Amino acid sequence: MLTYRRLNPSEPSDVADFQRVFGGTPSYTFATAGRTPTDSEVHAMMHTMPSGYRAEDIFIYALSVESELCGCSFTVRGYPKPDAAYLVLLMIVKSAQGKSLGMHALRHIEAEAKSWGCSSLAAVVDSHNERALRFWLREGFVERSRTEAHGFMGHAVAIEKHGL
Repeated sequence: MLTYRRLNPSEPSDVADFQRVFGGTPSYTFATAGRTPTDSEVHAMMHTMPSGYRAEDIFIYALSVESELCGCSFTVRGYPKPDAAYLVLLMIVKSAQGKSLGMHALRHIEAEAKSWGCSSLAAVVDSHNERALRFWLREGFVERSRTEAHGFMGHAVAIEKHGL
């Protein structure tokens, strides 16, 4: 069973867990940036929030199976509009992929977003990360646009799912 533990960006052990997941997801990091991010880049990501939002609006979780860290998720409540949630990332480490954990984590994220009063979930995926893009489209997300974006190997594909 997949368990969720909310991470605190001010706790060094939580930052270390977040960094470990990035190290264990080469299919995500290389498809998106062409390299594994540095520890300082991952640390900065955990502390990034949209202007006008508070730490209470940021939900970063460590995902585990039988106490074994297997992934993480990062969602912003009420962004970019009050009735939406924004999925910054969902990553499952390579050794845990292919076990439907991403699908289960997505259901958890959708239920949480719905509990916040959100009716849609938006995200961006790198077009070079074809496996991830296929996952999102299979899970009911619809492609909204493709644009060039700094830090992406391919195009930034904006996706959205309505009716949570």
